[in-house]
Amino acid sequence: MSDSLPLLGESEIRIPLDPLEISGINTLLLQHVSSAWGDRMAEFAVHLNLIVFFRTTLLPNALYGFICAIANIVLSRWLGSLVDRYPKLPLVRACILVQKASSLGAYGSFICLFAIYEINNGEYSPLFSGPNILLGAIIFCGCALQASTTCIAIIVQRDWVTCIAMGNPEHLSSLNARLKRIDLVCKMVAPLFVSLLTTFMPYLWGAVCMAAVVAASMVIELVWISFVYRALPALARDQARKDTALALMPNGLNTGPPLRSAVRGFIYRAFSEWYQFLRLPVFLSSVAVSFLHMTVLSFDGTMLSYLKTQGYTDGFLASMRALNVLAGLLGTATASWIERKVGSVRGGNWSIWAEFVCLIPVVVALLLGNGKMGAMDAVLTVMLFGGMALSRIGLWSFDLIQVKQLQISLEQHPQRNTLTSLQFSLQNTADLIKYILAMVFSSPAEFRWIALASFISVFFGATTYSVYVFKERGHLFHLEWLIRKNF
Repeated sequence: MSDSLPLLGESEIRIPLDPLEISGINTLLLQHVSSAWGDRMAEFAVHLNLIVFFRTTLLPNALYGFICAIANIVLSRWLGSLVDRYPKLPLVRACILVQKASSLGAYGSFICLFAIYEINNGEYSPLFSGPNILLGAIIFCGCALQASTTCIAIIVQRDWVTCIAMGNPEHLSSLNARLKRIDLVCKMVAPLFVSLLTTFMPYLWGAVCMAAVVAASMVIELVWISFVYRALPALARDQARKDTALALMPNGLNTGPPLRSAVRGFIYRAFSEWYQFLRLPVFLSSVAVSFLHMTVLSFDGTMLSYLKTQGYTDGFLASMRALNVLAGLLGTATASWIERKVGSVRGGNWSIWAEFVCLIPVVVALLLGNGKMGAMDAVLTVMLFGGMALSRIGLWSFDLIQVKQLQISLEQHPQRNTLTSLQFSLQNTADLIKYILAMVFSSPAEFRWIALASFISVFFGATTYSVYVFKERGHLFHLEWLIRKNF
């Protein structure tokens, strides 16, 4: 892989695009706005609503994340293989339908929960034992939601983007950056919208409003995705090429009983695909980014649940999340500057180690805070939220670089989506470990130990990526430059 491929920024200005191509890309971006908005709204609202009912423990949120992570691990490879085997337009429509239906199911369950609880001085008293059943329904809907979102991400953000770029790394970088910025903006604005609803109306009516938004977006997205597909001819050409390749593949693999043959074939394909993935030069880079998922040192559901137990308001948490997203947007721009200075591979190393350094005050604040009820003092609060915000610059800079590395390494691979899904499996495995820790240390007073484990995981991720850099470049530092400068 070239160490000097431009990542983003200047490429967005220099690349001349056909007007029809620009129009098609804009339709794709509009589709992604709606999809990312619904995803980020649910991500914030589900964990926020769960902590409203379970204010003294992190267990329900951790259980939700744990089961969803298991579902994603089990389904990720299968979802990637679907993208390789089936026509993309019908598949993405089906995923949109599942995504929106599962969101509606989750919001409907919350509406029922709020309806069967009566409010007494800010405390919720259960009227019957139904909440346990509804919690199970929320978890089931969350599994379906995350699986469908993963499949949409593989189709749109990996497969379609690679097709549209048509082998041009500058186009690829530009598209990746635009999609990531949309995702980050939605990650900032959607929680503010949820917080606005919960501030000015009861949680029940807030859930009703969010369900209405999802229902409207489902209709719009199911119609709009056809316009996206027609506006980008490269997608149809790539689909025709894949259909031809699939038609030429041999079908007679069932030499024994159907079930036994199917199981044998599944196991063989799974091992074969993992073997191919392990042999990719970019594999260590994938492992590194997966380590970053085993962390609660960000505004994920576990951290949000902990902060709510400490007495921080919805509005304050939404504003701090917005600050983190603004820092992430800066990270997408910083990636361009870093890569121009030191190249793609080294730029990733700078970015991931910058994230690690910025997380030091976050861990210190959590360790010194000792998980006591009530918001931290001013100094620790600044260390906590300021460190998390600064770490987002390195995180999203590294994320963009790593995504491009994976896309380029798999661009011509016939199973690129299946292998891409294996990175999702690695990331979901890291998420799973994080949620196991959250279930073991479910008391807010024990949260600091999860934070410490997360910090160590980021260190392992940075170290793993440094090994990848050494394998790619043969060295980590320009010692001859240091010798010349000092001697």
